[in-house]
Amino acid sequence: MTSLLQTMGSALWYVLCLCSFALVIGQLYCLLRAVRDGRRRGARLLAAGNLLPGFCVFILLMDCAHTRNATAEVQYRAFQQTLFATPWLMIAALETASAALLIWQLWQGARYRRAHLTPTAIRETVSLLPEGLSVSRTDGTVLLSNLKINDICRELTGAVLSDANRFWEQIETLGKEQDGQYLVKLPQRNAVWMFTKRRLSAEEGEVDRIRATDVTERYRILEALEEKNAHLQDIQRRMKAVAERSGDMFVAQEEANARVALHNQLGQVLLMGLQCIEHPERTDAQVVWLTTQQMNAFLLGEAGAPAQEKTDPVRDAIAIAGSIGVSVELRGEPGQPLRRLLAQAISECAANAVKHAQGDKLTVTAAERQFTVVNNGRPPKGPIAESGGLLALRRETEAAGGTMEIGYDPAFSLTVAL
Repeated sequence: MTSLLQTMGSALWYVLCLCSFALVIGQLYCLLRAVRDGRRRGARLLAAGNLLPGFCVFILLMDCAHTRNATAEVQYRAFQQTLFATPWLMIAALETASAALLIWQLWQGARYRRAHLTPTAIRETVSLLPEGLSVSRTDGTVLLSNLKINDICRELTGAVLSDANRFWEQIETLGKEQDGQYLVKLPQRNAVWMFTKRRLSAEEGEVDRIRATDVTERYRILEALEEKNAHLQDIQRRMKAVAERSGDMFVAQEEANARVALHNQLGQVLLMGLQCIEHPERTDAQVVWLTTQQMNAFLLGEAGAPAQEKTDPVRDAIAIAGSIGVSVELRGEPGQPLRRLLAQAISECAANAVKHAQGDKLTVTAAERQFTVVNNGRPPKGPIAESGGLLALRRETEAAGGTMEIGYDPAFSLTVAL
């Protein structure tokens, strides 16, 4: 039977070497992949056991090739000569068995990755996120960053993300701060991104997480609202000029009433929009869109005033409060003279509970000629300065011959009595 040494230099010997080299590469890949995927000890030992004989066969073939250029003085040991005398069919059979085992291992590895969440899969998923994400130590050393945030960093700084602290300083320099978040315009992308930074606790200590979100559409909506707001301010200035030139008290009173209605209705629409953004699952977005569209069209003179139906003002105020996330518990039944004032108080207190107290419930205790409104939000830090809707409510109450009291300790309360 032809020995390995006798085949040296022939086409058969080169085929054996090429197959052995390919097997070593494949076996090493299987071993490294099993370790990276966190597979069990048995799978890692099997991969290492398959790599060891394959590597030994490759070394044997390379050592056999060395005999071709060896001088006569080179003396090989007995076990080397025995290995060189190994029939080539045994080497071919060993490589065939190793190749079959390698194919089985690759198949098992693919099955494992389809059925288990591996670190590699997590890393690839993070890299493909549409949002930018990076995790770094407090000294700025980057531990994890995906493709999106590296692209953004390259556009802003000209280099990939390597120092998270320097990158955040660049964000603070270029961005517009909003409640701890920064809006940054990216000219090349013609987009606006919002960046947030948060410190988290991990096993290795504290880490900083930077997240980038594409808010281009929302930013365009805000710009459109700012333009409309400027238009509204222009209208307000014109109304003020007309009021100053007119000495008619009736016109002044009508303007004050219009301002109160504008304040209340526009505030409710804006709070409905805020509720839709923060809690979309509890809000009918179509209703918010239609209400906002109607209000904007009316304020900008693009449509006439909506037709007013004869409905209960208290029931309408409770429904509007619910649309901005504030529930109203009504205890008792107010008298007819109080219902208009109670509706105005519910609307104003609901808006103030959301804006200032982070509350979501009003409790109204009503009688024939008196009612009290309290909320479940944070108590005020001191006496409340009356302005806007509260000041308008006091004027309405006093015009009707009643009194209004506002308490702040231990919690907010508003009492109106005729």
